[in-house]
Amino acid sequence: MDNASGRVQVWARVRPPIEQDHGPCHAVDCIDKTVRVRNDAEAVERMLGQADTSPSPEPKEFAFDGVFGESSAQRDVFMQIGLPVLREALRGINGTILAYGQTGSGKTHSLLHQSSKGEEAGLLPRLVASLFLMISQDVANVYDVEAAAVQVYNEQVDDLLNPDHQSGQGNNLNVRDGGIVTGLNWIRCMKPDEMLESFTRARANVVYAETKMNKASSRSHAIFQLRISKRERVFEAAKTGQKVECTIARLNVVDLAGSERVKKSGSEGMRFQEATNINRSLLAFGNVVSALAARKSHVPLRDSKLTRILDGSIGGNCRTALLVCVNPAFEHVGETLNTLEFASRAMRVEVDAKVNTALVEVSAKNLLADLNPEAHEFGKKVMADKKEIEALRKQSAEAAEQAKKEAERREKAVQEAEGHVKKLQQARYRRPGRFWSEFSLCH
Repeated sequence: MDNASGRVQVWARVRPPIEQDHGPCHAVDCIDKTVRVRNDAEAVERMLGQADTSPSPEPKEFAFDGVFGESSAQRDVFMQIGLPVLREALRGINGTILAYGQTGSGKTHSLLHQSSKGEEAGLLPRLVASLFLMISQDVANVYDVEAAAVQVYNEQVDDLLNPDHQSGQGNNLNVRDGGIVTGLNWIRCMKPDEMLESFTRARANVVYAETKMNKASSRSHAIFQLRISKRERVFEAAKTGQKVECTIARLNVVDLAGSERVKKSGSEGMRFQEATNINRSLLAFGNVVSALAARKSHVPLRDSKLTRILDGSIGGNCRTALLVCVNPAFEHVGETLNTLEFASRAMRVEVDAKVNTALVEVSAKNLLADLNPEAHEFGKKVMADKKEIEALRKQSAEAAEQAKKEAERREKAVQEAEGHVKKLQQARYRRPGRFWSEFSLCH
């Protein structure tokens, strides 16, 4: 595991100006992997305080694993963030992708956007399409893919894929350690269209509302989950069920509701209550990240339902990728700086992602289903390759054993030769001694 995968990986994305922005939108610049933020409001305060002769404050810079500027494409975001996490999930490693930032900064667009124009599709639709494409190309293995979705709304966990969600079924679910939601509906998906339809239905149940800052502001945190299990395909018929080893990975795509200042968003009544709960849960999330970054012994995961669900998804046995989205406008510099400072802390959170394996019993019916015509020829080739590899290994082992014996024989011969030389040298040294003693006796 490289250094980058040993910690939370962080990217920043600066969205382009939109109609809701007021005034100039050039407070944020992207240079390579660095985000530079100019706080001209401080310069204005200096001028008003008759301190205009002092230099303007230096821009603040934040370095990340990658930066997406205003003209960045959705495909670029997926290729750098989503695809590596997906590849690891197919190996059996848990993954989590989160989007964090101020309301209206482009989080939902980056993660969930669906469009008839393929280039505008967000990370989740691209992830689903890529998943099933990779599965179709891997004839050697059998996959089982399931989908689930929840939202945290006003500190309540709701199942977004419950058939009776609109009538209140599947609401206020409990969360166990490890972020496991009890009673959650998991839908088995055989095709990408099935999973995309499930996530579209789930997204339709997410609570959105219009505010002054966003026409469709998320009023809840939405978590879209995939469970991927993989086992080797069996190419020989089995009459009874048997236990086989498989990898199991859970992949989360988390669209966090945006932090907001109530005065700016104009939230009142129910919207005010929603904003209060959103900010409270984001504060708890920030505290968890800070505790993990500082390697504290206590991590306050129980302070909110959001952090309870993310238990195991931030740090620990999970590859975690964070996308922070920022607004480029001058009027939002304060929120932008807070977001980027949070992202900098998140980069210090360590992870230790491992392959998750388990033994599962596979029925004879499912094992026989592995022997489909498409896989049969490939299976024969795989089995032949395995036998050839095993034969090569045996040959290598035999050759290694012969080489070992030959080395031992030569080493023994060298030792015997060295012993013989030593004896000759000892005999030679003894002769001069006898000669001088005999010489002295004669004289």
